Amino acid sequence: MDKIKVLLVEKSSSDRELISETLSKIDYINLVGEADNAEEANYFLNDNYPNVILIGTNLELDRHNLAKSISNEYPDIAIIMIENELKEDTMYKALFSGAKDVIISPFTSSKLVDSIFRAAQLVNEKSVVHKDIPVKQRRRSGRGHVITVFSTKGGVGKTFISTNLAISLAKDSDKRVCLVDLDLDFGNTVLALNMVPRFTILDIVDDIRNIDQDIIESYLIPHESGIKVLPANAKPQINEFVNSEHIEIILRALQGAFDYVVVDMPARFYEPVNPAFQVADVLLMVTTPEISAVRNIKASIQTLQELNFPKSKIKVVLNKADSSGQIKSKDVESTLNQSLYEIIDADYKQAMLSLNDGIPVTIGKPKSPISKSFNSLAKKINSEFIESGVK
Repeated sequence: MDKIKVLLVEKSSSDRELISETLSKIDYINLVGEADNAEEANYFLNDNYPNVILIGTNLELDRHNLAKSISNEYPDIAIIMIENELKEDTMYKALFSGAKDVIISPFTSSKLVDSIFRAAQLVNEKSVVHKDIPVKQRRRSGRGHVITVFSTKGGVGKTFISTNLAISLAKDSDKRVCLVDLDLDFGNTVLALNMVPRFTILDIVDDIRNIDQDIIESYLIPHESGIKVLPANAKPQINEFVNSEHIEIILRALQGAFDYVVVDMPARFYEPVNPAFQVADVLLMVTTPEISAVRNIKASIQTLQELNFPKSKIKVVLNKADSSGQIKSKDVESTLNQSLYEIIDADYKQAMLSLNDGIPVTIGKPKSPISKSFNSLAKKINSEFIESGVK
């Protein structure tokens, strides 16, 4: 393997000597330069291109501004920030300035070496992704439609509806469809589709400065149905670094690349994912024929109306409908004072098999009553935009 070239920016000579001594013992790392201020660092970068830049703690300047300027000008160089203490605001500043990693001083030799190796690997993966993108992928005319699937009650079938709706839209309309998992803590669309993610939403956030409708497609996972999928992050503890600005950039880029963007939401109102409400063309509110679920969805609709969310965009979907059950569809409509947009009959065995096998019912059992309900839902959504003159 090629040696990882490292530039060290640190004013303290003792710290520079310590790091230099550590790296000199590693065969695959080459410390190619040292600088004790921003001017020296920029001068070095004029004629050299290291893989990794270490920015130390002892500099007479705003270190995060230095990291940001280098990251903007040299996006293929990984920046590692060295910090004196672990604080939330310190981590935010470092990561939002473009750093790929943060290590806390004092650190062990193995920690430093591991950080350099991982940061270099990450940037290398990103450069391969960008290199493989065609010069211009097929661009759409106009803006894609966002279908946001939401409920503040867990277990009502949001993911089941999101995945099958996305597939039905792709089949019914022959349009480009992307499924986005914004349940950042507990998202499982990849499980419902039996997929192994190469990238997640956190990889896009890490590359957010470069994201446009061409690049974003390189982070999506193709499914056999023809849809593309953006999975939630596999490590929920890192989701604190995902904010609403990131989500808005991602959704806007996807709107530019796809005809439909179906968003599977978390089971709560949550500030980072608010853009999925703001850009939604249709908001599917999912409920089931249970008193707690219906009350919950009624309270959610009232909350949305208090926030001036357009009532015309809210469509209620009744999932797990059972004609022999105590609560009928007309009871749900009466309680909500709103007509049901679609009714999906209960078939617990079929739904459970579908989720466990990772084969959406619209693929595994395309002629089943549930699949027909999803086809009906897709046709209704399609007609929403045809009738309104939006294509």
